[in-house]
Amino acid sequence: MASVKVLSARAFDVENWDTERLADPVIRVLGELPATSRPFHVNRVYKGAQGRYEETLLLADPDKVVAWESKPRFIELRGEMYEDLFRTRVNDAIAIDSLGEHTIVFLLDGREVGRIPVFIDAPESLMAAGVIGDAAQEALKKGFIMWLDIPQQDGTTIQRPAWYVQQGRKVFVLKGPDEQELPNLEACDVVQMTVQAKDVKATIGVMQADVRVVDSDSDEFTSIATLGMGKRLNLPDGEAALQRWKDTCTMVELTPRD
Repeated sequence: MASVKVLSARAFDVENWDTERLADPVIRVLGELPATSRPFHVNRVYKGAQGRYEETLLLADPDKVVAWESKPRFIELRGEMYEDLFRTRVNDAIAIDSLGEHTIVFLLDGREVGRIPVFIDAPESLMAAGVIGDAAQEALKKGFIMWLDIPQQDGTTIQRPAWYVQQGRKVFVLKGPDEQELPNLEACDVVQMTVQAKDVKATIGVMQADVRVVDSDSDEFTSIATLGMGKRLNLPDGEAALQRWKDTCTMVELTPRD
């Protein structure tokens, strides 16, 4: 077969897209597992030699067992100079019995040309909270930025990006002059953390987190801030940042709730 590759692809829940315009890479199920999938879209962009190809899509579970296979269809690619977009709505009720990361595999003429990760969104599942939490913790290890929904004194809530230092389940952020503006964070009891997968730039976990201010004179502050110097991008003052942070910034510990 002539060379073809998937430049980009995403599977996302139909209802989430129709109501909120969210294209997070999830397949949604309702109720406790095992359950069946709700309708979802699969968008993909191919680039390759001009010609007609037979396309098949596969959904594999975390054990690499094929849970679903699409009916073969023929697609036409316009040539190496073009990027060809195809959209499919999947209405099949696919049996889902695991909350682990699934995979969609793209086959052209029987050969794999790409694959993407897909997460399972099971809002009514008692099992889901632990798995989503684990996935979010893994994403925090790989990433640099998360999003915080911070309640304000006037009753509103603002959302801000924040760089952070992770230690186990806890996350530490610094706010203050010449750093990140996170208004009212230290005055909150609880904030909402939104974690994105670094590779696909999409939300995989939203967690409530308890807030605690770290004493700037403590060994804990020094230890976390020292680690932060390696996480902070484009740090202007190098090692001198440690004293600046102690003098002008507030360190906040965020502990996700179970």
